[in-house]
Parts: sequence; C-alpha cells; structure tokens
Amino acid sequence: MINPSLLDSPVKTPLPVEYQLLSTKKLLVTGAAGFIGGSLLKRLVEYDLDVVGTVLNQEEADTLTEVGYKVEILDLASKHSWSSILKNIDIVFNIAALFQEVEQGEEMYKKVNVDGTLKLAKTAIEVGVERFVHCSTVGVHGHVKEIPCTEETPFNPMDEYHRTKLEGELGIIRLGESLSASGMTITVNRPAMVYGPGDTRMLKLFKSIADGKFMMIGSGKVLAHLGYITDQVDSLLLSAIRPRDDVHLEAFNIASGTYITLNELANLIADAAGIKLSRISIPVAPVWFAGLLCEIICRPFGIKPPIFRRRVGFFTHNRAFALDKAGQKLNYHSKVDEKNGIQQTVDWYREKGLI
Repeated sequence: MINPSLLDSPVKTPLPVEYQLLSTKKLLVTGAAGFIGGSLLKRLVEYDLDVVGTVLNQEEADTLTEVGYKVEILDLASKHSWSSILKNIDIVFNIAALFQEVEQGEEMYKKVNVDGTLKLAKTAIEVGVERFVHCSTVGVHGHVKEIPCTEETPFNPMDEYHRTKLEGELGIIRLGESLSASGMTITVNRPAMVYGPGDTRMLKLFKSIADGKFMMIGSGKVLAHLGYITDQVDSLLLSAIRPRDDVHLEAFNIASGTYITLNELANLIADAAGIKLSRISIPVAPVWFAGLLCEIICRPFGIKPPIFRRRVGFFTHNRAFALDKAGQKLNYHSKVDEKNGIQQTVDWYREKGLI
C-alpha cells in the first residue's frame, strides 16, 4: 500500500542549513512507497533535492509518477542487476524491507531482508556510491534485556522479521569492515515504533480507541517507545551528512525522547480523540494462541491472518531505548513529544476519513 501522504503534492521548503551538504548530491530512497521511505522521499522533494525513489511494482511507479516523483522499480527479491539504478548515485537510503507479511515464510524474509539488502550494498560499492544509510529496526533487541536498551545490549530478535533484519544489518557491517578507509560510508539506523501522518500500520490501534472498541491485552504496564515520523526522517538525513568518523559502521537507536507504558499510550490516543477509554482488559494467553492458530491456518494458503503473534507481542514486550549515542554522534534530538505527535496523527486520520 502506498503511503497516503505521498498523494498530497509536495510543498517546496527551503533546505535547512544543517542539510546543505545534500544540495550537491544525487540521492536514492528504496522502499519509497512505504511509510518511512515515502515520508523521506517527500521531504527530499520538498527540499528540491535531486532524488529518485524505488518502488516494488509498476502500479506503484505509475501512481507516484503521476504525482510528480521520479521513481524506478526495484524488487529486493529479484535477480536483476541494479547497477543502472545506482549508477551516479551519491547517497542511498535503504528503507525497503519485507515487513508484516506474515503469510510469507522465513525463506522469503531472508531473501529480501538479508540477500537482497547485501546485494544492494555490494552493488552500491561497485558503482561508487559514497554513503549507504541502512534502515534496520530496534526490534533486533526484541523484548529488551535491559531498560533502557542501548545499541550494545544483547540482541533478542523475536520473529522472522527481526531475525532477518538483524542478519541483514550485521552482514552490511561486515561488508563495510572489508572496505578501505576511503570506501563507502555505511550507517545503520534503527527506528522504534514510527507513527504519524501517512502511517496505516498503527491505524487499527488509533481507530479502535477512537471508536470506543479498544480493550487492552494484558496489564498495559509494558513499555512502548514511539518515534514521530518527522523525527525519524531527520535522523536519516543526519545519518547521511555527519562526519564519517562519527557514523561509519555505527548503529543508532532512534525514537522520541521518552518511553511510556501502553496504558499511557492508550490514554494519550483517547484524549486526542476526545473519548473515554474502556478499562476492560483481555488475558494475553488466549489471544496469543489464537494468533498462532490463525498463522498455521492461513500461511499454507498465502493469506494474511487477521491476528498473529507478532501483533500480540506489542502488548507483551518491553521496548525502551537509550538515545545517548544518537544524540552525541548524530546530533539527533527528538522534536515532537508523544502528546503533540498523537494529536497530529489523530487529526490527520480524521482529515483523511480514516477514523
């Protein structure tokens, strides 16, 4: 599904001084139809920079071309050469990934998130790309083993998406370690739970609360760490302009300034929507087993299950991250707090008739 915010014409915006280095560069954004990739592409176009996005298929390409974006088709699972797409590109933002396609097996996740990612990075090296900013996920730490979780906290991936994203980012780091001192600069960006205008992944949560149908699964005391989309885009741009010594072969947690409980998150959404939140909660175990059963039944038929274990994990896994490293080396500092970000998101959903 194309990020809906891409369908609104970009509004030209002066390029901030801190990003002036990008004005002389040719940029490429993979996964440009998605939420993060599309938001990044739109920001770069609004800055009037030389950027091309890649999308998965011709339908997406035609839709975005009609709006005025420059796009190419690039499928990370394909066997095609991507040299012609990457030729003369200075900076690659690799956002594309297989995500929440539960009907797919781990083999396809590996084909896209590991093999395709490494092939893209190797091709970028071969054609002379200067920088490669790879979008991974804080999910490589899964149910975090320490609070707050740092970039050095032991990994704890919980499913095929997180396992393959971890394998992909570690493969890219190893690839970078084999390069010369003047080789391509490689940086790993690990977003937390990104939300905001253009997002449809968290729409179900926002809508269920706004409609008064939400019931917490479990205690609601587990920790969540969100990241507003404009902050996330800022972090990607900073990854592309900071000195090589600060970012080469480094991974960065990216999120908003503080982590909160799920109860606090639900209350913030309810307040923004102007409704009273239900206090009814559901035990975790029956929902988890229902998710497992749905996956078992649906996967052989290639059908996306209505509920799956990873979604249940949202209510059971702590996510809380330290941002010190990103602050020190990227100069990343969240600008949008949860209250304002959630209100802006609710307003956008309503404007688009989604809630």
